[in-house]
Amino acid sequence: MARTLLMPPFSRLRPYRSPALALAIVLLIGVGVATIWSIRGFSRGTEWLEHTYQVIARIEATESAVRTAESTARAYRLTDNPQQQAEYLAAVPVALQHAADLVALTVDNRGQHQRARQLQQRVQARLGEIARLVELQNRQGAEQARVATLTSSGIGLMQGITVLAGEMRHVEQQLLAQRRVAIAGRASLLTGFIVLGIVLPMVLLGLLLRGLARENLRSRELEREARNAMQALENAAVVSGRLSEQRRALGIYAGLLQSCESLPEAMQVTAQVIGQLLPNAGGRCYAMRASENIAETAARFGWESVASAGRLEPSDCWALRRGQPHRVGAGHGHVVCAHLQFADAPPDAWALCLPLAAQGTALGLLHLNGAQPLGTEDVGVIEAVAEQLSLAMANLQLRETLRVQSLRDPLTGLFNRRFLEENLQRELLRCERRGLPLSVLMIDVDHFKRFNDEYGHAAGDALLAAIGATLRASTRGEDLACRYGGEEFTVVLPEIGREAALQRGEEIRLAIAATTAAHMGRTVGPTTASLGIASFPADAAAPDTLLDRADTALYRAKANGRDRIELARAGDARSASPADAVLQSR
Repeated sequence: MARTLLMPPFSRLRPYRSPALALAIVLLIGVGVATIWSIRGFSRGTEWLEHTYQVIARIEATESAVRTAESTARAYRLTDNPQQQAEYLAAVPVALQHAADLVALTVDNRGQHQRARQLQQRVQARLGEIARLVELQNRQGAEQARVATLTSSGIGLMQGITVLAGEMRHVEQQLLAQRRVAIAGRASLLTGFIVLGIVLPMVLLGLLLRGLARENLRSRELEREARNAMQALENAAVVSGRLSEQRRALGIYAGLLQSCESLPEAMQVTAQVIGQLLPNAGGRCYAMRASENIAETAARFGWESVASAGRLEPSDCWALRRGQPHRVGAGHGHVVCAHLQFADAPPDAWALCLPLAAQGTALGLLHLNGAQPLGTEDVGVIEAVAEQLSLAMANLQLRETLRVQSLRDPLTGLFNRRFLEENLQRELLRCERRGLPLSVLMIDVDHFKRFNDEYGHAAGDALLAAIGATLRASTRGEDLACRYGGEEFTVVLPEIGREAALQRGEEIRLAIAATTAAHMGRTVGPTTASLGIASFPADAAAPDTLLDRADTALYRAKANGRDRIELARAGDARSASPADAVLQSR
């Protein structure tokens, strides 16, 4: 009876051997076809990626070339150096060519093509405005060109170029991300085909060779394995759905980070996203305070099963020390960080610290903890969050650095005229609300043109830099020390009236008179300075008028012999006579 049960499977399976072998061959052929198809898809996808990189590079090149033309033209206006003019003339065709290349590269994308044409038009407009100023300088001199610069629309045109270039770059980055996802999808599909085409034929051949005689005896085992496989598939479907949701949340998170305007905002967004991704975990986002070498809590999320310090030094955390993730508890026998308190934690509690760093610089720390197990997939998601947050923190710091640099004069380190114009009105309104005075000092270095002619422009720059350091040392933290232009400086003294401003001005005048600078192995200077003082509300109530009165007082100081201070008088006007202009000559 047993032989009757065991022998029939051989005869029943024989008709299926040829179809099984044919199926294996078909699968192998299918793998080959799929591989060829995927390779061609990879090639096309790579070409599109390369095209996207070319467009991004051309956008950067166009913007950089325009800025080069703008900076060299500005340098030519300031120095009247023919070399600077030659560099400017060389930069103009480069910018136009880059803009034209960008238009040609974006023909395949209607929206980007339209933006490229708009960018080309704005580039041409900006270059035309610069050319007009250069031509004006060549015809009427650098001073006329600098005066015309004040009323020029160049800043607006350049901002338009920057905004439009940013929009194009953003669109290309989105296209780049989509194409990367498409290539990754093709890779996954190819992997599936290869695995299926190799494993399944081998399984079929193995079953044909080894399972013929034991089919009936293994039927129940196969049924049990089938049930287990179905359960595994269900579990995999659940995990896959969770991973898909996490990837979607990560995609949204990346977009939100790019839109954050400050570090606290980025930290709050991160805390909310982690709370959604890991609702059973808690923790903190730390940000480094570079001046004190301390990491401070910037945001908190969830319920913390393991208490962590609100402030910590880098030496308190092994993740910050080693520059890599550090996990303790729940089967991970690593050394516990000094900032964690495991004494009152649940038995199965765990803690994970991930350093936030970019280009070798520690920016902060992402700390998580919980009492429920943390899966490998969850760790990967958190590491992705930490990586994106690190990049966002680095970008925000770079953005803040660039913003500060745009408000500072690079030679003297003082605030520039743009900062003065933006903040003087605010300080005036604040003092007006509080019923407090405000004074403005206009400072001009005496005979600076003669100094440049005698020692050279490089020595003059060294002296201006030294005077800038003197002004920084001679003013309070709330004062606004600015380089108004050339050898002229402005100091805004909030909450200081006429008498106190006169005393402060005398201190500054004496400090400048004692200022020297080292240049080419020798000491240059000192030189004297003339000062004009106007106060609010005694002399004027509007920023422009206040500067006007202080400037007129400065003219009077120079006309009366220089190296002195003059206070604004009633009836002072902006206009100056030709004699005043002669007396003010550098």
